[in-house]
Amino acid sequence: MADLEKLDNAIKELEIQSNDLKDFNKVYSEIGKLKEGISNSLSLLKENNDGFSTISTEVKSRLEESKKQVESLESELLKKIQELYQDNKNFQKELDASLITRLDKHKSDIQVEVRNEGTQIQRGFETTLNSNFNSMESKLKELFDVQSKQLNMLKILMFVTIGIGIGLAIGLYLK
Repeated sequence: MADLEKLDNAIKELEIQSNDLKDFNKVYSEIGKLKEGISNSLSLLKENNDGFSTISTEVKSRLEESKKQVESLESELLKKIQELYQDNKNFQKELDASLITRLDKHKSDIQVEVRNEGTQIQRGFETTLNSNFNSMESKLKELFDVQSKQLNMLKILMFVTIGIGIGLAIGLYLK
């Protein structure tokens, strides 16, 4: 039961990490959009403000700083994503190993149960077969006894018929 709770907690932790990863991906997407927006703004400013060189150089320098900051944040975010991915991968390996161990245990338990059930079925089959053979044997003995009695009766009738036939033959011969 404790293993199931650990498994449940592990799955919940995976879900939390997955949600965190989704949030990081959203932030990364937003940063990409911001970067693209900043790049677009920079090119628009260059096209529209050729006459304002001092303002343009100031804006350029600030945009470059922002770009560097965004790139810095982007690289840090990528590092965090890689760390989360690696942690998630390690956790998955541990979970897989734990599940395999449990499944192997349950597999061996099931095999033992199947063997026990097979033995019980075999014993039941043998018992039924033995009782059927014993029943058949007793019925055959009864039939043989009845047939033996009938044969004895036929022998007696045959001897009586032969005796009558001989008696008639002698009676006819003497007459």
